[in-house]
Amino acid sequence: MRKLIGMIIAVLVAAAIAAGAVAVSYTHSDDYTSDSFPEGITVNGLDCSGLTYTKAAKELGNYWNGQKMVVIGNLDEPLAEYTDFGCKYDIADQLANVKKDNIVRAALNHYLHIPFTAQISMNIKKTDKHFKKTVTHTPFLSHGNAIETQDAYVDMSDPNYPIIPEVYGTKPDVNAYYEGILKGIELGEFLFRYDENNYIDIPKVKSDDPELLNYQRCCREYLTQKIKYDLGKESFTIKSKDLLKMLKSVESGKADPDKVAKYVKKLAEKYNTVGENVKFTSFTGKTFTVNGGTYGWSIDQDAETAQLVKDINSHKNVSREPVFAVRGNGEYSKLAGDTYVDVDITNQHLVYFENGKNRFETDVVTGCVAAGHSTPTGVFQILNKARNVTLKGGSKKKKTYYASFVKYWMAFYGSGYGLHDASWRSSFGGDIYRYAGSHGCVNMPPSRTPELYNMLSVGTPVIVHY
Repeated sequence: MRKLIGMIIAVLVAAAIAAGAVAVSYTHSDDYTSDSFPEGITVNGLDCSGLTYTKAAKELGNYWNGQKMVVIGNLDEPLAEYTDFGCKYDIADQLANVKKDNIVRAALNHYLHIPFTAQISMNIKKTDKHFKKTVTHTPFLSHGNAIETQDAYVDMSDPNYPIIPEVYGTKPDVNAYYEGILKGIELGEFLFRYDENNYIDIPKVKSDDPELLNYQRCCREYLTQKIKYDLGKESFTIKSKDLLKMLKSVESGKADPDKVAKYVKKLAEKYNTVGENVKFTSFTGKTFTVNGGTYGWSIDQDAETAQLVKDINSHKNVSREPVFAVRGNGEYSKLAGDTYVDVDITNQHLVYFENGKNRFETDVVTGCVAAGHSTPTGVFQILNKARNVTLKGGSKKKKTYYASFVKYWMAFYGSGYGLHDASWRSSFGGDIYRYAGSHGCVNMPPSRTPELYNMLSVGTPVIVHY
């Protein structure tokens, strides 16, 4: 018996040595180094005889996409069939290594012409959107009354931030099913058994989840803070969802300066009014829309960001105006209000309205059109008031220099445009401004100017228009 076993072992060893020698010899052959398959080689059921690796990859992909995937239920009942997978496969390297990975059988094929079959994994490189739609819209997956699975969550729309419980759904996860089909295609398992229980989502977050409970606690602690912006009729309180967006995390309760800055930027874009269109009704009864000028409200974004970060981190209720870089007159408004100076260039007339009532009016002379000195239009404001001022301008070299003494000066734009008395004029109104107007200021009758001077306050809007 021992002698027989010894003989068998000897034969096996000899066979192994012989096979090894054949394999080593084969690795030095042109057939081994060739980028083509020899006759008699089948890969994944496809005869690849004489095909280059590139050609074999293409034909094998087409062959595989033409297979039929059959889906059955738990009772072996047929549910669906798919073909025309339309996938792109990453198999080039595997095909190039078929001879190496099956060295002995490849050698026997080369020397003795013995056919052999190889198996590779059909790794999917790219899927087909039409095939995905076909799979995910398979009729048996559709249940008219199916319920989607939902995680438990904190209801951010309710100021008490209650936890909405999880929902155990009955609607299949079609994407998970699709991924299962793709896995079967890769492995060549074309009989797919569908078990509904494997494709129903289980809620990942439940009502008693410690992290969810902590999140709820933090919401109640940090998002119930009331930060109100006092903006007249535009006043509002920051919504909790916006407050949440400005925190580093709701658990920390700390403001993120960068996120706060983004919020303040949007705040400025919405509420800044300098240079924006202002609609008002002139003394003529006509409604005008005037844009440009320097009057209005403009938020100091850096200072407001710093203040809002401080307010959020205090966790206290706050009611205040934004930090303004430029302030309009009185209470914030997107309009000029009902107290303003109306300068109508077309009619060469000025009217001062106070609380909506006409308190003062006079004819004026505005900037000379012919000389290119037209008074700038827009919405401005009284910047300063002064008595007994000498107005200077022009160029001595060009012989346009002037120095005009005025008793009442009310600047409304820069240092060169204002309302003032003009003792050198004997008449006002009409068409004087077209050919003999001012250097840009609004000239007023000396007898009327003191009255307006005493009425106006610094900050009063001045609307100049045609």
